[in-house]
Amino acid sequence: MKFGRLFIATVTVFLIMFVWAKNTSYSVIVLGSEPEAIVAAISAAESGAKTLLISSDNRLGGLFVEGMLNMLDLRTQPYNYQGGLFKRWWDLVGGSSSFDVSEAEQAFRVLLEQAAVDVKLDSGPMRLEIDRDQRVLGVWVDSDLYLANQVIDGTSEMSLAAAAGANYTLGFNSVGLNARMADTLVFRIIDVDWEELTQEIRLRGPNYANSDANAAWGHFGGYPAEYESLDPNLRLRGLNLGRQHDGSILVNALLIHGLDPFSPDSLRTGRNRASTEAGRVVRYLSRGIPGFQKAQLAGVADRLYLRDTRHLEAMCKLTINDIIDNRVTPFDVVTGGYPLDVQPLSQFDSGFVFGTPEIYGARLCVTVPNNLDGIWVVGKSVGFDPIAASSARVVPFGMALGEAVGLAASKASSENLTPHMILKNIVAQQEIRSELLTRGAVLPPLHDKSPLGPRSHPNYQAYRLLLSRGLAVGGYDNDPNLDEPMSALNYLYLLSNIGTRFLNNSLLGRDLLNLYGTSERSLTPKLALEITQLAACIATSCPLQSTEKPLPDLNLMIFDLHLSNPISRGQMYQLAVTIAGLDIF
Repeated sequence: MKFGRLFIATVTVFLIMFVWAKNTSYSVIVLGSEPEAIVAAISAAESGAKTLLISSDNRLGGLFVEGMLNMLDLRTQPYNYQGGLFKRWWDLVGGSSSFDVSEAEQAFRVLLEQAAVDVKLDSGPMRLEIDRDQRVLGVWVDSDLYLANQVIDGTSEMSLAAAAGANYTLGFNSVGLNARMADTLVFRIIDVDWEELTQEIRLRGPNYANSDANAAWGHFGGYPAEYESLDPNLRLRGLNLGRQHDGSILVNALLIHGLDPFSPDSLRTGRNRASTEAGRVVRYLSRGIPGFQKAQLAGVADRLYLRDTRHLEAMCKLTINDIIDNRVTPFDVVTGGYPLDVQPLSQFDSGFVFGTPEIYGARLCVTVPNNLDGIWVVGKSVGFDPIAASSARVVPFGMALGEAVGLAASKASSENLTPHMILKNIVAQQEIRSELLTRGAVLPPLHDKSPLGPRSHPNYQAYRLLLSRGLAVGGYDNDPNLDEPMSALNYLYLLSNIGTRFLNNSLLGRDLLNLYGTSERSLTPKLALEITQLAACIATSCPLQSTEKPLPDLNLMIFDLHLSNPISRGQMYQLAVTIAGLDIF
């Protein structure tokens, strides 16, 4: 049965309830209208909990609907990574890599109605009710108090948990970098010849772009990235194009830097600037992208796509090392495998791919604040470190985790447990896993997987240490090219980042670049040792002229100083980690 017919048949008896009664009590209250929040509410209700979904938004679907992000970051090989409630919703919207936004909203409504979730949209200001023991008891909406045994914050930036005092980090701050991934305004275009576009993509091959019946994505020969914006804080990257039922195309490609994600004025200004630029972008694309010759701008999303803001300080954390190690545990409630794909952090980089895991899992403890009880968090702001989040932030993963949290919240409510108590109850967690499997969820198989990358390489551990701070990359093929020869400038820039991300020393790079300049020259063993010793002196405040002073037990003399060939990337990493470790002496 086509979803369109299903919706027509059900819309006339759509029974989602809208509630306004004061001091209403629920087993579970979910805050927010993001896909992850909706799935959490459905899961809780289907598990027997009286459930209320409250959102200040006036539509269901969050980023998918108000943000018009209609392409799914999926991985389907070599495992089936998607199941459960996500799969049920996905089937309703066609089971493809992209979906129609209106149909997505309708599918969420149908699933909520079937689960008998009470829904309150377009709410007034909300705040959490917390007792003196830092346990969340419910939520205030204007002057009305809604009490709950369990509360789930599914807002896009965990805004209510944060306002209540939940600990979090921002962007990449936890790895020593004051940055976050660029934001995006999705825009709509019409009059694209889809057949011409996809035919040309097939002719030019995957190095140009890829496509299916309703989506196209890729670098398109680098043409989009060559766009010169009038606004220095706006950039165009490779295109993600998702076709709607009416033939229009939604474009995810316009990057916005420099916004304050928590300032409505900043977000409004950024959206307006990007909206103005979008018309110019469409005219540019019409001159160089097949099928775009007659393309016209037909609107922009109601809200921005904020990729990277808060990261919850949770009872446990999913780290980059967990993902690189393909780590699974007996307590995992969700399966991941999407590449570690960090979008640009500044106007001067093109993003980074840190690796492609085979499979990994995440536990319920990533969703529970370490300093509040009675509340769970779902969505991209849960307890992922910022590099791990580049894989785990994708919405299908978040929806699967939301299903697990909804089930856990229902169980906790029925057994009079708090989230912190559930995390200490091994039996309860295993029962949750069993119920997830019964519901069709996909959990990672419990057998060992090998870590990613060249594990037998002598410099592998140095590479892994730098990778953990975002200073080394493995790419889509997990090959860091550790034997590639390096230049002195490569090393100077690496040491500059070592200073900020390991030593809290922002001057190290400046001083080294002032001394050695930015000219390209080979990183010979002798020069590498000289730079390393000088960097150690600068980092430890020894006199600059004391470059002959040996460093404490660093075993730097590992190269033949008489060789003129440049040292390799792996050897450079090995030297760099000696500087990274200076803070322990």
